[in-house]
Amino acid sequence: MEASFFGNLDQRNHVMGGGHPRTPFYQAFLKLAKSIWLLHKLAYSFEPNVKVFQVKGGSEFSDVYMESVVKNLIMDENDEKPKVGLMVMPGFWIGGSVIQSKVYLSGMKVAE
Repeated sequence: MEASFFGNLDQRNHVMGGGHPRTPFYQAFLKLAKSIWLLHKLAYSFEPNVKVFQVKGGSEFSDVYMESVVKNLIMDENDEKPKVGLMVMPGFWIGGSVIQSKVYLSGMKVAE
């Protein structure tokens, strides 16, 4: 993947040698990795533990467990239920509460 982004493996060689690149891509990766690590630490500090759930593409949309990232969607009563195109953020169960996953829906019309 690195070669496809940058055309070479210089970044990998730099990191394997103990260095840390100062590129925006690497800094964004570190920020994302730290956020995920902190989220896991927080999730496992709850009693009972937080449970994570994911939504697969093509699943039927449920407004109990999911929230659409795109607002102002147009749905007719005659249309079939919307399908998930892509999950952006997983959902969480904390005790008896649900934090909805965030999804993009496929095949929907948006009001302007």
